[in-house]
Amino acid sequence: MSPLYAIGKLIRHPGTAIRFVLFIIGLWLGSIGTLPAANDTDPDLVTMRNGDIHNGRVVDKILRFQTSFGTIELPKALTARIELAEKDAPGRVTTRFGDIFHGQLINSELTMVRILDTMLPLATSEISDIRIAPRRNRARRYPVPDTVETVYGDLFTARISTRDFMLKGTGGIHLIRRDDIHIMDIYQPDDDSAATAQLRLNGGELIRGELMTRKIEVKDRYGNSSELPVGIFSSIAFQVNHQKDTAPRFNYLSHWSQAAYFKDRMRDGSTGPGMVALRGGEFRRGDLQGDGDGDEKNPQIVRLKPFAIGVYEVSFDEYDRFSQNTRHEIPDDQGWGRGRRPVINVSWDSANAFTEWLSRQTGEKYRLPTDAEWEYAARGGTSTRFWWGDGEVAGHANCAECQSLWDGEKSSPVGKFEPNPFGLHDTAGNVFEWVADCWNDSFAEAPADGSALEKPGCGVRVIRGGAWSFPVKEIRSANRWRDFQSRRSDDTGFRVVRELNMH
Repeated sequence: MSPLYAIGKLIRHPGTAIRFVLFIIGLWLGSIGTLPAANDTDPDLVTMRNGDIHNGRVVDKILRFQTSFGTIELPKALTARIELAEKDAPGRVTTRFGDIFHGQLINSELTMVRILDTMLPLATSEISDIRIAPRRNRARRYPVPDTVETVYGDLFTARISTRDFMLKGTGGIHLIRRDDIHIMDIYQPDDDSAATAQLRLNGGELIRGELMTRKIEVKDRYGNSSELPVGIFSSIAFQVNHQKDTAPRFNYLSHWSQAAYFKDRMRDGSTGPGMVALRGGEFRRGDLQGDGDGDEKNPQIVRLKPFAIGVYEVSFDEYDRFSQNTRHEIPDDQGWGRGRRPVINVSWDSANAFTEWLSRQTGEKYRLPTDAEWEYAARGGTSTRFWWGDGEVAGHANCAECQSLWDGEKSSPVGKFEPNPFGLHDTAGNVFEWVADCWNDSFAEAPADGSALEKPGCGVRVIRGGAWSFPVKEIRSANRWRDFQSRRSDDTGFRVVRELNMH
């Protein structure tokens, strides 16, 4: 199109001309910052609660959020997505670096500039979702060698300035240098009680005691600095080997074959749960030691098809996104916190509804594991009482007698304990997990191919794995329990299976 033709067209359409002039004036006044680079043409997308979708460029440079631990500011250029919940429920913001914060967007109004159109003011209360397109930017970033997880489910990288931690344990009070700590888990039942900490040192040693340090200094990569009470923190993973701007992981997946580990892409561009593909095959399920319960006898030989199963139990963070997307009932967290804690207070039917939603979102077939699939995955190729052996349980799981921070009190965030040989976390303890099968007090009617046992009028389903509230005997790999499929409990959640296309 020639310049003269374009000018002529603007003259013949004065409304378009006015909008174009307003857009140029907006550029000149700096309302959208510098002009975009040649390849920075993707628009930001804002979805309103009434279903309207606007695209253009959000001009606000700083976004302010009220989180449960204070107010933070994020450069818009470093923000990827903002999901705004209705009423007083916390929203969720994800940054370009994968940091996750929960809270409310304080900006009462955002402004969007659209090419050849007027500036559009958008009331925050009417917005449900904001996706900010990646662009080259000069937003200042700070070195952040550590990873922080709060009791509210926030997960972000930061620099922990506190140099030493005081721990009251066996033998008195110990002063432990932060450089000697790999991961520190913190549990404080309430504001008036002492915080208990479990420290895994860089050499692998595990120590536990009362945390005498009351506050921890934190500065995130966006420049937000604060001194927070220790009860705010769930975990801190400290930098290892002082590598610049890197942070350790909370889980132990680094040893696992990446060919077997995957995440499916969802329709909104995010990723689904972390999954591990298992080859299946023949194995023996049930009481292999001879001292189990009657419903575990006699051991049965099962031959399974290959399948994939969740590395972790489904978390509140994952389930809450499903609830907000589908308006499904939001489960109670017992006041323990949401985020990376396993979802609880969900019925068998609600767990199935989650898998159906996940199937629609990914285009793959997700479902609950069968009883046989669950035991095969939980054993991790072993034939012992627990995946780690027949005896000592301390440090391996969260149960009423497991000597963890959370024993008999509440669930622990997923991934706090080492995985089994298949790379799966929390298959023993933490929360019971719904499986697909109807309850039967023996294996007499169980299918030999490991598929789910169904019965007419079935109302009682199998749950597996034991829980934070149950003794050691109940977290054995072979142990089976049962519950009414409509019941919700503070010690029961689930994990998902994804069927594999074997063409």
